Amino acid sequence: MSEITPASSQNSAADSAVTSQRTTATGVDLAPVIISPSKNLWRIEFIFYSCMLVAASIAIFPFFFSAFYWPILWLVFSALIFIALRTRWRAQKLPAVTFSVEKHVWRLRDTTGEFTVVPYGEILLWSWVIILHLRNPVDGKKYHVVALTDSMKEEDWRRLRVWLRTGLRKNL
Repeated sequence: MSEITPASSQNSAADSAVTSQRTTATGVDLAPVIISPSKNLWRIEFIFYSCMLVAASIAIFPFFFSAFYWPILWLVFSALIFIALRTRWRAQKLPAVTFSVEKHVWRLRDTTGEFTVVPYGEILLWSWVIILHLRNPVDGKKYHVVALTDSMKEEDWRRLRVWLRTGLRKNL
């Protein structure tokens, strides 16, 4: 079963907004929302990895010339940081995914096609981030959809947050 983690501000204007959702006999549907990779998340990761590299460089500096292996270790660590940044940059360039719910069926569409998913674990819902843990029931492949406020249009962001707060309980 999924669990909704409450937002940090329960009385915000976005939380009290009412959305027009299609209602069926089986529950509340969610119109498709398009979720793009977040540029802000890329910036945060870049700053984080850069700080790691700077901190490691400062920590190693006194020992840099004392033994032959310190420069090698620093080069290996720098290469790993570069590989991690490159991997995240490539992930940031991926096309958007579309998420929707209709008649209790959760759907996720990406470049490979549209498929049915089910939630597993917790669904994180804060005022600035939404993390959906989804699993394809056919092949068991897991998808982690991370959406920040810049990942989608403001209307889609609000609609998804309201649906996760209200419609999710009716759809499970």
